[in-house]
Amino acid sequence: MSGSIIQIDILPESERSRSFAASNAHCSQRSDDPLGLRAKLVRDLHMYSYKTQAFYKRQNEFIEQCLDSMNQSDIMRQNREAHMRREDLKVRIASYGSLVANVILFALQLYTAISSKSLSLFATMADSFMDLLSSATLVYAGWVTRYRSDKTYKYPAGKRRTLGVGIVVFSTLMVGLSIELLIESIRGLTSGKRDQNISIVNIVCVCIAFGVKLAMLIYCWLLRRHPEARIFATDHMNDLILNGFGLMMALLGAHVVWYIDPIGGLLIGLFIMRSWASEALSQAKLLIGATASTQFLNQLTYMAMVHDNRVQYVDTVRAYHIGEEMYVEIDIVMDENTPLYESHDVGEELQVLVEKQEGVQRAHVHIDFDFQHPPEHHPKSQ
Repeated sequence: MSGSIIQIDILPESERSRSFAASNAHCSQRSDDPLGLRAKLVRDLHMYSYKTQAFYKRQNEFIEQCLDSMNQSDIMRQNREAHMRREDLKVRIASYGSLVANVILFALQLYTAISSKSLSLFATMADSFMDLLSSATLVYAGWVTRYRSDKTYKYPAGKRRTLGVGIVVFSTLMVGLSIELLIESIRGLTSGKRDQNISIVNIVCVCIAFGVKLAMLIYCWLLRRHPEARIFATDHMNDLILNGFGLMMALLGAHVVWYIDPIGGLLIGLFIMRSWASEALSQAKLLIGATASTQFLNQLTYMAMVHDNRVQYVDTVRAYHIGEEMYVEIDIVMDENTPLYESHDVGEELQVLVEKQEGVQRAHVHIDFDFQHPPEHHPKSQ
């Protein structure tokens, strides 16, 4: 949306107020649907094909988001804040519960790997150990994110990117672990047959670990819209796959053909590498500053267009990630004769409105009287 100019029909000069008292009147008298988007909602979808229904569902959702974004009452804000507090408690339960689950899992897997001498189970034990370290890392990162120190001059924007950095660091460690598993598995294949002893106790230990992880997966999956819970859900899902597959390959290696066990360790190492390398890349993109979705940019553009009838043009709309949250930059154009206090109030109201949107950490609204000008920022910042 950068560089695109959107002209907005405005009232004649004679009908436009220039006083501060009229500023609120402009907002209060503004229609809650000035572009008539509500009339574009498609309610009867059963007559359309599946793909067309999916399109209209997305369009309806976008229209409702746009309309809701312009009706942020105090009651709605308070309800949203209360909901966020409840969600934060659930996420903390997921974090600490996952940490306890990983302690239990590591103890069981350590006993199983040592007593069975299976490479596949050793691979799952190594993964459990790294999961334990990762849980501690993510719990600490989440604590740092939620509880800011009083030294705000040191981190003016807070420490909300700590979680993303923690995920990248942990993912890198997991990739390193997977490489070591690959080396050990290849060594096991080339060294020949080795003794294995898969007992009933080993199987019971793995099943207990499987049940604990399944319970935590279900809980974290219900909270997957939160980054902490989502990363824990990914971790638990990977552990379920690895534990089940590792036990199967260990049993086949002990009772069918010996080399199935090191092959299982090799495959588990490849799975860990792919899963966590993908997670590291995803988080790195957000930390670097990936742009927001097209739908969110369109929603911001709509908000700027209909915010106040004294806004003549929407010059630029940008939104980019700084971790999981976003910075928003909006450039609007107003009449050059508008008093400073009026233009300031219009811009500040838009800024506050944008910062109320979910996922927005900071918004900057720039007001100009002309859009036909060279870039205002130094080339190095582009």
